[in-house]
Amino acid sequence: MIQEFKNKVITVLCGGNSQERDVSLRSGHNVYEALIRLGYQAEIRDPIDINFNTDQFDVVFLALHGPGYEDGTIQSQLELHTIPYTGCGVLASQIGMDKSKTKLICSQNNLPIPQYMLLHSVLDTLPSSFAFPVILKPVSEGSSIDVFIIETLKELHEKSTYLTQLYRSFIIEEFIEGRELTVGLVESPDLIALPILELKTKNRFYDYEAKYTKGLTSFILPASLSDQDNQVLFNYSKQLFLLASCSGFARIDFRFCPKRGPFILEINTIPGLTDTSDIPAQAKEFGWSFDTFISNILLSALNRHLLWVK
Repeated sequence: MIQEFKNKVITVLCGGNSQERDVSLRSGHNVYEALIRLGYQAEIRDPIDINFNTDQFDVVFLALHGPGYEDGTIQSQLELHTIPYTGCGVLASQIGMDKSKTKLICSQNNLPIPQYMLLHSVLDTLPSSFAFPVILKPVSEGSSIDVFIIETLKELHEKSTYLTQLYRSFIIEEFIEGRELTVGLVESPDLIALPILELKTKNRFYDYEAKYTKGLTSFILPASLSDQDNQVLFNYSKQLFLLASCSGFARIDFRFCPKRGPFILEINTIPGLTDTSDIPAQAKEFGWSFDTFISNILLSALNRHLLWVK
């Protein structure tokens, strides 16, 4: 147990009103149970029902997902009230939630990303620099919600129309044929890269259904990669973690093309912590129990808070 938190109540924030509410609740309950096993005083609260101006919090463990919760909004409220919290800070959360900002940072620092364009209107024709298949996805959404593989002009028009009705902007991106890989990173207190995970899904890509339905995706841990490829992925991941001002823990998703190498897809600043989530499995392969993993995340929150109050 972290002595500084021994007599504190750790509030697990989960739920909310984003499309990822169910995932958040599953993550939050897993975290709560781990905290109880570790001997902490803990409670579960839904951000829908709290008021930072009147409610009192000792420490907050963020198990929230989606717009309003991963984009720096709730993080800024916690910092305004000097409440220690887990995970990435305001800036990193903004960058991670906005895929166009993540891609801009990558392109400015020679980190490999798929070709993409930021769009705001319906597509009737495929931009000249692209070829089918392509990916359409919202700029600011998680868990692969509303991500589509597009094969025809008809699909392009239909799905771009759908996205413009729900979102202010969306991204068109080249589809990278290859392997789904992800790198988990944890500050403990030095930055540790967890074993690389390969995801083999029965769906065409690692979509929402594949992520949260048992039996649709199998984990290969560690991924079968050469030492050189392992090191390249670790280096890219650590660079992006630092460039995006991440802290605590995060997860970097890749597509690995046999002929072209790895491409960064996105950074997840509050990775899922459900029974089927990636990063708990990576932590287990590293040699940490789920409880130890949660304890390390909590410790990073303390370390950041101590920097605030110096």
